[in-house]
Amino acid sequence: MSEINFAKHIDAEDLSALALRLANTFSPAGHEQPLAEVVHGWFEQNGIPVRLQPILPDRANVVAALRGTGGGASLLFNSHLDTEVSGPEYDWGMAQPDINKTGAHREGNKLLGHTVLNDRGLMATTMITLKALRDSGIRLRGDVIFTAVAGETGSAPVDEYQGANYDGKGFGSRFLVSHGVRADYALIAETTDFGLSWIACGACYFKVVVPGRNIYTPRSFRPDDIRQHPNAIVKMIRVIEKIESWARHYEASQAFESMCGRVVPKINIGAIRGGIPYRPNRTSPHCAIYVDVRIVPGEDPLRVERELQSVVDSAQVGARVEMFLARNSVEGKQVESLAEAVRRCYKQVTGQDPPAKAPDEVVSMWRDNNV
Repeated sequence: MSEINFAKHIDAEDLSALALRLANTFSPAGHEQPLAEVVHGWFEQNGIPVRLQPILPDRANVVAALRGTGGGASLLFNSHLDTEVSGPEYDWGMAQPDINKTGAHREGNKLLGHTVLNDRGLMATTMITLKALRDSGIRLRGDVIFTAVAGETGSAPVDEYQGANYDGKGFGSRFLVSHGVRADYALIAETTDFGLSWIACGACYFKVVVPGRNIYTPRSFRPDDIRQHPNAIVKMIRVIEKIESWARHYEASQAFESMCGRVVPKINIGAIRGGIPYRPNRTSPHCAIYVDVRIVPGEDPLRVERELQSVVDSAQVGARVEMFLARNSVEGKQVESLAEAVRRCYKQVTGQDPPAKAPDEVVSMWRDNNV
């Protein structure tokens, strides 16, 4: 009876409207305050206890809660306010329209757009859930907590991009936890294909720099041994080849089967810098690449850094490695009560059991359950 009472307080049109409102609020990574204020205002308008948790002038978390009667376990629903960065670097480097600006739209019974997928549609479902729970009059023994956090997506301060506005991968969730927002269980309903997972890869970001010489083109030379080349960009070819070869071995040797699915920590060279674009009449005195290395539970970022330095050293071009982000991977413990509840509810709604395991990429990506 209570389940029927709860369900009748969920309206699909209200959910759709809220999801689109959130998805079409311009709130790029590093500047999540506008969406935080929208979420905070919605809870206030609906009479649900909520507070804004400021972090920086334009970054904040939102915390709302329905307090239980006592004696029960607490459950925290976590979602993130950021989707992607915006600005000249994105416009030039990503070869697609700014997803913060294109937003989301509705076609029939489908909501389309990256912002609604990642992950404001899911944020809307948990917001509607708290409202329906309150409106139904159902009182649980444990607290039900909603959190919308800044800085879940992957970024880290490096080079001229300095300050906490560039911090990601658990930035807002770490602030939550360190300032007392905790629960017995946490649930992140994001990009899982309904597969249950309590494992997520950690991540390390590295800057790899190759030195060279600044020589005017008519005075430059091209030695037989690329290791002696004056142009750091050319010498970086050897480093990239070494890293790509290592990545194949790393991904194969580090992968493992878990109860949630196959964990495969991937490696990606995500950016490169060298020379002056409008002045290519000089060999470049330095070239840098920026590498994302995913790590499995129990892995030591320092060990990975040393292994990468060894790989880079084998190129014999004087390259150096600098780690500028380290986020550990965590496997959740004592999760079975929550996992079983999710399985039971999934079957009750769909008539089927959820997938036995999640797709490889689901258990191999970052989520804030690592915090």
